[in-house]
Amino acid sequence: MRSALALVLCSTLASLAVPAHAAAPAPTAGRGRIELDRVAAVVGDEVILASELQRSAARHPLMQEGMAQLPAGASPKMIQQKSREITAKVLDELIDLALMRAEAVKFDIQISEDEVDNAVADIAKQYQLTMDELRKQVVASPEYGSWADYRGEVRDQILQYRLPQYLATWSVSEAQVREHYRKMTKDESAKVGVRQLVFNPPTQKPGDRDRVFAKAQAAARALRDGKEMDEVAKGLGQESPNRSVGRGDVAPAIEDALFEAKDTQIVGPLASGQGYVVFQVLQHVESAALDYEKAKDRIRQQLEAEAFIKAQNELRTQLRAKAHIDIRV
Repeated sequence: MRSALALVLCSTLASLAVPAHAAAPAPTAGRGRIELDRVAAVVGDEVILASELQRSAARHPLMQEGMAQLPAGASPKMIQQKSREITAKVLDELIDLALMRAEAVKFDIQISEDEVDNAVADIAKQYQLTMDELRKQVVASPEYGSWADYRGEVRDQILQYRLPQYLATWSVSEAQVREHYRKMTKDESAKVGVRQLVFNPPTQKPGDRDRVFAKAQAAARALRDGKEMDEVAKGLGQESPNRSVGRGDVAPAIEDALFEAKDTQIVGPLASGQGYVVFQVLQHVESAALDYEKAKDRIRQQLEAEAFIKAQNELRTQLRAKAHIDIRV
């Protein structure tokens, strides 16, 4: 939310240094006619005026970026074309905002003055400004009619963050975090060299499972007593080749047990699928990547941010689907 709010001030500061060609020429009214304002769009019961759209587009980061990308000496036609493209995107955002405002009223979701005060104070602090300095820069900027307009935009930013928290469904599971870590460190993750014995019961009846579990316990005990893996495996009619286990290759409980074990340690019996497994840990191979325990919080934050944006976009799509929208520009 702080990053989103920062864009409000960022666009204000950037607007003070926009090249002379950045502002698109206003349309010329017919001779003898003065157009004071007009309707850009009607969203349900809310009207978006052309003046509101023009002000929002002028201070929008997209406009600053778009104009900065134009070549030096860009023609008026190029400037107008770029301005129209960005203004259309800004209008889409204003329509979404109008729909979210209406939905907030419906569910009595309000943003308090204290919340706006705190957000504005955070923005000023982030840019190392006092509140008076921030207020003076905003008031001096042509993109805002008043300090109240600026606070209103900050309120809208908070609302766009708050509404999906109430109305959208989004979450990130531990399994998703582990899977992302596995993909991220696929070629450089830590690994454990192991040999294993597998014990699957003929059926899932309690008696069959108990007998197989006892067999797995006996094998693990023999290994701990110093019996060679080849000998134990041969007695069970199994082969136990060396294999390498990385993060995400096995169930989380097994993964944790293997990565916490020491070299040469016997691990198990552990429940796995339909039966049980016993491992002999051979060697740990260190990873060039950050350890999972150290990386998981950062990964979770990233995935939650992505999930939130997806939920936010889905909410906007749903609101548009059931709304009456009349675009007039």
